[in-house]
Amino acid sequence: MTATHSSAPPTPAPEDDVPVDAPSVAPVPLTYDHLARTAGRRWYHGPLALLSVVVVGLLFVLVVGFTSGLAAVIAGIPLGADALPIDPGWSAAVILVTVAAALPAVLLVVRFVERRRPGTLSSVTGRLRGRWLAVCLVPALAVSVLAGLVAELVDPTEGTFAGWSSFLGVAVVALVLTPFQVAAEEYLFRGWIVQTFGAVVRSPWPGVAVSAVLFALVHEGATASAWGFADLVVFAVALSLVTLRTGGLEAALALHMVHNAVSWVVSAAYGATGSIADYTEVGAGVFVLSALGMVVSVTAVLALARRRGVETTGVASPRE
Repeated sequence: MTATHSSAPPTPAPEDDVPVDAPSVAPVPLTYDHLARTAGRRWYHGPLALLSVVVVGLLFVLVVGFTSGLAAVIAGIPLGADALPIDPGWSAAVILVTVAAALPAVLLVVRFVERRRPGTLSSVTGRLRGRWLAVCLVPALAVSVLAGLVAELVDPTEGTFAGWSSFLGVAVVALVLTPFQVAAEEYLFRGWIVQTFGAVVRSPWPGVAVSAVLFALVHEGATASAWGFADLVVFAVALSLVTLRTGGLEAALALHMVHNAVSWVVSAAYGATGSIADYTEVGAGVFVLSALGMVVSVTAVLALARRRGVETTGVASPRE
């Protein structure tokens, strides 16, 4: 008969056979504004990233702006008093490319200073959701056309057609470069600034408020007109709202791109591109019409997001 040794360890039950390296705590889903809460982030990463964005961004903007202006001079396009090319097409290109130069600066700072994937600025999935962006263009275009028709009925545009050569030159440049200019502004204001605040505070609204005010201040004439300033702030807050509620920048990019592209094309038709970003003379009527348009656009986008089940939370990438 085989002897039984009481000192022998008991055979583990199947439920006790758990891998040693299994995670004990599941990753906590994060909203878009909290995606900068990476493992290893310290208090000084925010100020360091801010300084880097300012310095690197200014360097990119200055270099690109100088290069664009130099290219215009070499091409024989004289400069005006504002240091911009007199030719409207060249002027539009210089303006749009100079603003767009801020985009690579933001992406580089996120990657090498904050040491997280730049895709976390795009959405909670870590990438730009192209199909969702395309869907968001539909309500943006529809509302823009409707608002334009209403504006023409209320206050018809005065002026004559600028001519096909001038119109096509500006329109083509604007349609090609506006997406890059808009991306720079969205990744900076609705993306990086909001996420920088979200790394240290629970609520997204302090970041939204600061980014909205800064966004308004960088536009010409924003402080000269209370209605113009309010229009820009409402626009910025609406873009932040759709970003937070859809978990990414795609909806904000679509709304902003359509708004700017339509503005450039309409201004080009009447030769008024020189005042396209000037909010000095914005009145109550323009503010009300713009605000109503944003309400309709935001409502449509959020309805589409719910219907399509767009992801609104993700997991922060580890600090690399």
